[in-house]
Amino acid sequence: MSRKPTWIAVGLVAISIIVAARVLSYFFRYGTIEYQRRGDTLVAYDTLLEAPQWIVAVDPFTDFSVKNAIADRLLGTGTLTISDVESMDRGDVQVGPVTNIDQVVETLELPVKETERPERDPAVIAAASVLMLCFAAVPVGLFFTSRVSDAMAGALTVVFGPFLLLPVGVLLWAALSRV
Repeated sequence: MSRKPTWIAVGLVAISIIVAARVLSYFFRYGTIEYQRRGDTLVAYDTLLEAPQWIVAVDPFTDFSVKNAIADRLLGTGTLTISDVESMDRGDVQVGPVTNIDQVVETLELPVKETERPERDPAVIAAASVLMLCFAAVPVGLFFTSRVSDAMAGALTVVFGPFLLLPVGVLLWAALSRV
């Protein structure tokens, strides 16, 4: 019985470390970028490194699309994706996240037609959350019942947990993408 709080604490510390690493990674990738329009090109200039990170030609054939990112929904920002960039190894680059995507499109004179993301959908959020809780209830319930030993609950979680993580992860993504 005394091990349960220890494992919960270890799990929370591990999750906190992962979240902190992702937030710092996000900041260092996008927080120091300044977007500039230089003639017929769009430049992502890193103010921390004082160097351009990528340069894209802007013409009527440049493919801009609005990214429906969970982080954008939660933080109230917007991101444009530029697809099939020939000069980049990775193929796609992004403008943002920025606080006002419409103002960026207007200021940089980008050929973007639509900057709206899908609307918030409480029905999808509720349905995905209920289904996610149903999938997660059985493994969590094993640790709180006296009929199953801690060792057996741990073994069952290790064996069947990966199979439950897939639907729980997909449902979590579906709920967060409609927040």
